[in-house]
Amino acid sequence: MKIKSWTKLILSILLAQSAGAIGSFFTISAIPTWYALLNKPVFSPPNWLFGPVWTILYTMIGISFYKIWINYKKENSWAIKFFLFHLFLNSIWSIIFFGIKNLGLAFFEIIIMWLTIIYMIIKFKTINKWASYLLIPYLFWVSFASILNFSVWRLNLNQNNINIFAQDLTSKKAFDDYVFSQDSYKESLGAFNLKRDSYQKNPTLSLKEEARVALYDFLIKRDDYKRTYLTLIRTKISESSGITKDERETVYTKIDPEVVWLEGRKSELKKDDSLENLLSKSKEEDLKYLKDTLPIIYFTLSNISLSSVIELKNSHIILYNKLKSEANDLVKLGRVDATLFDRWFNDIDAELTKFTDIENLARIEIQKIFSGESYVIKRSYEKSLSTLLPAKSNLLQLNQFISELELTISEKR
Repeated sequence: MKIKSWTKLILSILLAQSAGAIGSFFTISAIPTWYALLNKPVFSPPNWLFGPVWTILYTMIGISFYKIWINYKKENSWAIKFFLFHLFLNSIWSIIFFGIKNLGLAFFEIIIMWLTIIYMIIKFKTINKWASYLLIPYLFWVSFASILNFSVWRLNLNQNNINIFAQDLTSKKAFDDYVFSQDSYKESLGAFNLKRDSYQKNPTLSLKEEARVALYDFLIKRDDYKRTYLTLIRTKISESSGITKDERETVYTKIDPEVVWLEGRKSELKKDDSLENLLSKSKEEDLKYLKDTLPIIYFTLSNISLSSVIELKNSHIILYNKLKSEANDLVKLGRVDATLFDRWFNDIDAELTKFTDIENLARIEIQKIFSGESYVIKRSYEKSLSTLLPAKSNLLQLNQFISELELTISEKR
């Protein structure tokens, strides 16, 4: 393809990619969390595929626009306007689907977008055949996306206006759910142990059946117990202000798929499964718990502990900055010499530096949790907690220095 204007080509591709950038703002955080928990058809592609496919398609869309642009004539001005209108439709679909989470409205919007692509393919051919041909792969993908959108919508009709991890789900409500599921779990465990012991002492078919039914009930209750616990610690993370948004999102991307797996486990445990099959599935889940679930729990709990330390530090920083500002005002008014406050400023800054060092060391240990070795996982979790222990004494020292600074300022007011 002969390039008549590199500037127009680059701008055209950037224009098309900008539509994707707008959509990705809503998509990136929703795919590993909200979207991961939706019921999806069997033909749903893996989440990692969407990014590369859309990047390629937006590039082709941009080149198509470039071909229209360099062949611009006054009578063809409608083509540029219509193209920009279509990019607008492209952007708002992601907002509706992943941002507003209205699957039905998103489906009707994507149908309109699909029709505009067909219109452009037909009409652009009169201006430049390549401007038309470059949109054909895009049409195929949007056709598939429309079918996927419709299928996801139909499979989640009861969840259409519900965020599965609802934003109004507080840690208190999650804790109440956890306590309830814990009680049910303990009750079912006790019942299963009784039935199992009876069967082992007297292995009759009737007692075997009672043990099988009790085991099925226990496995269902155990999965619910794990799910509510994971949801509880997730809500704790969502309410934490001490860690960054990216750190919270990292926890979500690890904990949410695990919750999805536990939800799907209900369909894998059959009421008519034999006792042997249920025992086999239980062992399989035990191995998964040690390999996947336990590291996620340790990882989340470590981040909760780190966040609580940082929250305390930040509350002291807010007060310190306020006092520091007031101290500087007193110096400007000539009521006190600046050297009076230097000692406290230096001591407080030194304690804050120690805090930062502790946080960084804790983060290093937290990342080791996913090293893969079971003994390292637990050790790294315990190490991350022990790394945070000195922060308590630092906090007491920091509190003392700030109190002394506040007293001195009050005397000089």
